[in-house]
Amino acid sequence: MAATQENFKHRITHFQKLKANNRTGMLYSIKLQFIHMAQGGDGTAAMEGEIRKTYYPTWTDKDFKSACQTMGWDWEQNLS
Repeated sequence: MAATQENFKHRITHFQKLKANNRTGMLYSIKLQFIHMAQGGDGTAAMEGEIRKTYYPTWTDKDFKSACQTMGWDWEQNLS
């Protein structure tokens, strides 16, 4: 199962609003989570707990990669 188009668009719109409102700390955490999940992880890279199962249970790695690409985040970067 994958993210619905509506859910995907909603998340991207939210992230773009965070960026427009200069919420850099929150957006940085989301960026780390999404990069980690795009690489198959559970989103714990931001040290804020497991995110994937809780908030994005239907999202695939491909969905997270698409979100990263849309936001201009390099999901192939090494997080360690």
